[in-house]
Amino acid sequence: MTGRIRRLLLMQGFCQRDVDSVPEIGRLARWTPLSCATFGTAGLAAGSTWFPLGIGLFPYAIAGASGLWTGCGRYFIVLGILTLTGGLTRHSIYDRLYNATVRRVLHTAAVPEHGAPRRFGCAIGGFMYTVSGVGFLAGNIWVAFIPALFMITFATIAGLTQWCFASALHAWIFARTPAGPQC
Repeated sequence: MTGRIRRLLLMQGFCQRDVDSVPEIGRLARWTPLSCATFGTAGLAAGSTWFPLGIGLFPYAIAGASGLWTGCGRYFIVLGILTLTGGLTRHSIYDRLYNATVRRVLHTAAVPEHGAPRRFGCAIGGFMYTVSGVGFLAGNIWVAFIPALFMITFATIAGLTQWCFASALHAWIFARTPAGPQC
C-alpha cells in the first residue's frame, strides 16, 4: 500500500491497527462508497425517465428489482434510512451486506469498523438520499436529482481514489488532523 492510500484510509477514520494488519483494507474500504453509488445509480436508472443512460451504464439486477418495485421516491427514502444506519453504528448497511454474503463466498477479511469521519459520511449520504426521495415524491426534480447525483459522484470518487469528501469535511469542521485513531 502506498503512503498516500494509507493517509487517506487513516483520514477516513480507520484504525492504524486495521490499516497495518488487514492486507485487503484498500479493497474493503472501497466497498461501502461504491455500493452506495451503485444503489443510488440504480434508483435513478430504474425509477426515472430523466436518467436514460443509467440502465445502459449500470445494468445491475438491483435496478430492476428495487427501483421499479418501490418507486423512485420511496426507494430513495428507504435507501437514505438504511445509509443513515452507517452514521449511527460502526458498520454501514453495505458493510453488513458484504460481511454476511460476499465475504463468506470470497473468504476475505471483514470490513473493519468505521471511525467518526466515515460515519459522518454515511450520515451525510443518508440525509442526501432521503432529501432526494422527498424531492421525487414532491415532484421537484431539482431537489430529487441534485442530492442523489451529489452522493453518487462523491461516493464514486471515494470508491475509486480513496479520497472521501465527507472525511475531509469532517477533518475541516472538527479541526482534526488526518492521522487516524490508534485503536
